[in-house]
Amino acid sequence: MAIGVELNINVKNLEILGLGAILHDVGKMLVPLEVLRKPGKLTEKEFEQIQKHADYGFHLIKNVHTVSLLVANCAYQHHERLDGSGYPRGIKGDEIHYFGKIIAVADVFDAVTSNRVYRKAMLPHQGLEVLYAGVGKKFDNAITEAFRRAVAIYPNGLSVELNDGRKGVVSSQNEGIGDRPMIRILEEDGERIKEPYEVDLNKNLHLLIMKCLDTRTSLTSRISWLFHSLFSFMMAGATEPFPLLK
Repeated sequence: MAIGVELNINVKNLEILGLGAILHDVGKMLVPLEVLRKPGKLTEKEFEQIQKHADYGFHLIKNVHTVSLLVANCAYQHHERLDGSGYPRGIKGDEIHYFGKIIAVADVFDAVTSNRVYRKAMLPHQGLEVLYAGVGKKFDNAITEAFRRAVAIYPNGLSVELNDGRKGVVSSQNEGIGDRPMIRILEEDGERIKEPYEVDLNKNLHLLIMKCLDTRTSLTSRISWLFHSLFSFMMAGATEPFPLLK
């Protein structure tokens, strides 16, 4: 939603984009859990099963007649890439809906900065570099820049450790510079300090966030939450719930 606001998308379309973002991965409900949670490298067949979640999600949402078809397309297209290297259809450029391009950027950042059973999370600024590396090839430049401006890469309240060993919490943001926030220092040399103080990372460029000390929501719990969201919409007017399960 924050990206959409930054891109001046109107309120009606923001509602569609927001719902599409919430439900974009709902098709994973139909992917075997042992594949989703496999700690090792996926086989070719298992990766094909993962890829099917985009198609599954499209059909699940499309069948809910009270929800815009654009929401279903968000689920269908969020893994498509500008250069045609994505899935499920391998479409490219302007063939991808604008909302699909927006959710693609947000989804990749969320994926690489979240803990997975097969790897640890990247730091948020590293996730941002992944997006920058794909600008023009996989991700839209204007959308990626809007993401950088609009989203707090290190949100307020996040506990962090700096490269000099000091620990604290993100206390506020520097507008337009989401990866260089204000840090309230609470600990030095492994001990709590009596008088916490503020450090502005934008004015102290030698300082870096080296570790986030908070844990992210697990994939399983997020899928469960998405399931309940979709179920509510289906109860509101779907006539053929879960056609793919027939």
